[in-house]
Amino acid sequence: MKLKNYQEDVVLRAVEIALEDHPDLLGDENFVNDVAAYVLNRVPPRYVMSERGFLRLALEHLGEADQDRSLANVIELMMIVNRGVELVQSRRTTAIVDTASLVSSGGLSTETGVEYVHNYPQILGRVVNASTGEAVYGATVTMYLDGDVVPPAASGWQNPYVTHEQTRGHFSFWPRSTRSEEPELTAELLFTVEHPEYRGFRAVERISTSGDFDPEHTIRGDKIVSLVPFALDADSAPDADADRGRGR
Repeated sequence: MKLKNYQEDVVLRAVEIALEDHPDLLGDENFVNDVAAYVLNRVPPRYVMSERGFLRLALEHLGEADQDRSLANVIELMMIVNRGVELVQSRRTTAIVDTASLVSSGGLSTETGVEYVHNYPQILGRVVNASTGEAVYGATVTMYLDGDVVPPAASGWQNPYVTHEQTRGHFSFWPRSTRSEEPELTAELLFTVEHPEYRGFRAVERISTSGDFDPEHTIRGDKIVSLVPFALDADSAPDADADRGRGR
């Protein structure tokens, strides 16, 4: 028997139960997977390697091991599932509204031919101290394309992003898709980092995309871009504090 996270089956079944009265959503594989991914990221994994382990976990979820604990686990799981359904629905509604506005403004077609949708991957990075390698908190990371701040592909993705302790100095972006008659594009994304105790930082990342026909609404693990950590040098200039004061 292969190594398996038993929670995947449990969560998928819970999602099916939650969507029983919504066959349109239950029949949408991407929607179901989005909700399942949301839930699986919020429950501890439970791996099994043998039939005995599988049976033990199955009995727990069926309530034969500890009925009170099992019931509490099921209630907690269904609450997370319902929250995931609401969140994914709200994100998709936002995306549909954005697409509809593009259609109404003529943004989906051109006079010369087909216009492709170029979806960008999710981008992950981290801000660290160049001397110690430790995470830097309170750093403002901004992503630009052609001199403009890039809008996010979905609500909840911030640009600029301020690093904090909860994510150990990491930041994440999901750029909104762009449209072009070209089937292949390479974009230069500029990243700037600002922090009152460090020197300014700039980096450029080139992202190549292939034309599609629909905006992407899901997170694809195989497409995530992980950037080299942004290493900041401490601002040791003697008049640094004075400069920051004039900037306020």
